[in-house]
Amino acid sequence: MPSALAFASMNATAFCISALLFVAGVCSLPVEMGAQTKIAIINGTVLDPSAAKPDTKANVLIDGDKIVAVEADLPIPQDARIIDATNKYLVPGLWDMHAHLAAMTAIGVAPERYVGFGVLGVRDMGGFADQLFALRAEIRSGKRVGPDLVLAGLTLNGEQSAAFHRVVRTDEEARRAVRELKDAGADFSKIHRRTTREAFFAIADETKKLGLHFVGHVPLELGWIEASNAGMHTIEHIQTIFENEESDPKKLASGFADLVTKLNGAHGDEIWATLVKNHTYFDPTMVAYEENIGKNGPEITKKRRAAFAPMKSLVGRAAKAGVSLLAGSDVLEKHGDMLLRELELLVEVGLTPQEALAAATTTPSAALDRAGPRRIAVDAPASLLLVDADPLSDIKNLRKLSTVVLRGKVLDAGELARLRALPAPAK
Repeated sequence: MPSALAFASMNATAFCISALLFVAGVCSLPVEMGAQTKIAIINGTVLDPSAAKPDTKANVLIDGDKIVAVEADLPIPQDARIIDATNKYLVPGLWDMHAHLAAMTAIGVAPERYVGFGVLGVRDMGGFADQLFALRAEIRSGKRVGPDLVLAGLTLNGEQSAAFHRVVRTDEEARRAVRELKDAGADFSKIHRRTTREAFFAIADETKKLGLHFVGHVPLELGWIEASNAGMHTIEHIQTIFENEESDPKKLASGFADLVTKLNGAHGDEIWATLVKNHTYFDPTMVAYEENIGKNGPEITKKRRAAFAPMKSLVGRAAKAGVSLLAGSDVLEKHGDMLLRELELLVEVGLTPQEALAAATTTPSAALDRAGPRRIAVDAPASLLLVDADPLSDIKNLRKLSTVVLRGKVLDAGELARLRALPAPAK
């Protein structure tokens, strides 16, 4: 007769096998009793994108799910698993700071694919709260492989623009929504473009009282300067700056060139200076616009392609002005891969690879002000990447990912390839 431990292990195995009928590979077995918890990563180059000297030769010691030492001459415990990182680069886990895991599409295998590409943290910017909170619980319990999740829950808006939006128009409705979402488990409040002025300022005040941030689209009734001055923590999407300058779609289309000139001049400089003064973060999500350029026929494709160039130029101007940029995708497919493409676009508009890498690592950590993937340092979570070439010389080297350590668990190149290749569930 099997022991209690063996019986529990068989039950866990059976559960994983049955789960394969639904989504291949989403289940991970619990760590066995007595399993090795110390990991020593030796001879690697540790990258800190926020530092003046961003690369340091060091050994990293992990115990459980925490980093306990980062030293050049680190004594290696005899009971540690050793990973030789000679000629490899240790990179903080990447963040996708604009995602929607349970909004327009089903969650599917998005969490696993994110990890397969080295994205170990995701800020979900609005979706069906019950699904998102359940997913976060599964990941935290170890039942499912996935990134750390920071969640808004339902998006707050002045109209029902999507099924996962909660309509708030008045001061009372807005404050009640913020409180109820926080009580349900939301980490911040996300607003959309049709939010009324009354609701906007109520959200700004209520989130401040509760110690939360509010983020999202600047409502059409406001401009970026006013929103930043009101305490908006992050502003999303480069294309939205145009609709906040001209909310009438027909006038926006006919006057687009004039708006570009205006935003490339003193008015644009004032916007970026205001964001810098108020420490407002900007998440341009260029890849989302790029991915949609060719989806609506040749005429619209031509217009979108022509508009994309000045949008990219404005992101470059924001960076030169000192605005803190975040890397987000806002793409409902190709999870992880699209975040890497966003980093490549940031370099295309003028950021150095170090600055682009910061936009997906240390800058999100500062913006979120919470535990999760961040600098590789003592007491930080044991979530990091090993890549085979230096991303500070070429940001595309992030695609040469060989190992991920996710909350103290090692995923090798073969496992990462499997996660990236997981098929989406049949619709």
